[in-house]
Amino acid sequence: MQPGLSDPPRFLLMKTSSLGDVLHNLAVVSDMRRVFPGALVDWCVEAPFAEIPGWHTGVRRVIPVAIRRWRKQLLSGNTWSEISLALGALRTERYDAIIDTQGLVRSVLLGRIAHGPVYGQNWREAREPLSGLLLNHPLPVPYALHAVERYRTIAATALGYADQLTELPLDFGLHERFPLQPGNEAFLFTNTSRDKKLWPEDHWIAVGQQLRKAGLVPVFTAGNEIEAARSQRIAAGIAATSGTGKDPAGEVLYRPSLTQLTERLAKARLCLGVDTGFTHIACALEVPTIAIFTDTDPALAGGFGLGLRETFGHLDSCPPVSDITGQLKAWGYLPA
Repeated sequence: MQPGLSDPPRFLLMKTSSLGDVLHNLAVVSDMRRVFPGALVDWCVEAPFAEIPGWHTGVRRVIPVAIRRWRKQLLSGNTWSEISLALGALRTERYDAIIDTQGLVRSVLLGRIAHGPVYGQNWREAREPLSGLLLNHPLPVPYALHAVERYRTIAATALGYADQLTELPLDFGLHERFPLQPGNEAFLFTNTSRDKKLWPEDHWIAVGQQLRKAGLVPVFTAGNEIEAARSQRIAAGIAATSGTGKDPAGEVLYRPSLTQLTERLAKARLCLGVDTGFTHIACALEVPTIAIFTDTDPALAGGFGLGLRETFGHLDSCPPVSDITGQLKAWGYLPA
């Protein structure tokens, strides 16, 4: 144990928002628990993603916050009750290190409310430069790293094990909770948060048709009625072009919980997805995954994991169907 750390060490992880980013920080918990086996790790996270830290056996306590909702309902008594409970939970004990991997003012301010020194990227590297000025210990960790590498490096630099990081295999800590049991389903994550990140519906239909002919059953997800309609159009298009009749080819999961989705995804044979947190879950589970990027930089947030994976596209691009089917043929999912 490092000098100055309590026994056992107590750490608070501040990664509050974005499904994919919260998921990626599971690897940080694995690193910390291997370097400090008895460490007590708490995690402050936005309420919609509070299920994710609980998947890791190394997380002792999850502290949910709802900053986005609180901003919209500041006049509500329930809001202030929730805020009081969250702030009280943050201040229940003293931490040896509070680690902010998010680089945003709101996450650093929450960290400053807790008891303990706050570490994170300095003002030159943080997503919001002001956040770097609010830290007790600003760190020179470059932003221009893939998100997983950046988060792991921030924690390793803060806690003094950066020289050991290359010896720590990537581990999201999911296999105990979600063992892989591949069947014949292919998850197609066709929806995402911004229209610019979508892949054309006719492209999905063309790929889905070939997957159906290869004996795989498409599964879609939808978080709202617009997404459900899009998924259903694609499923119907696959059915119409693959000889399966008028009934939709595949199943649309409407607003599953993150845990329900991940349990089902662990049983998939394959995943194809746009830049969405669900695609990152598939990569972390080590389900064979093709990530399709059309408006974001995959060098910073592309598919990341130890399993079979490939990312196509880049900023302002639209990968053709042939790229995806070519990779599926190379992996043996489609006939050459």
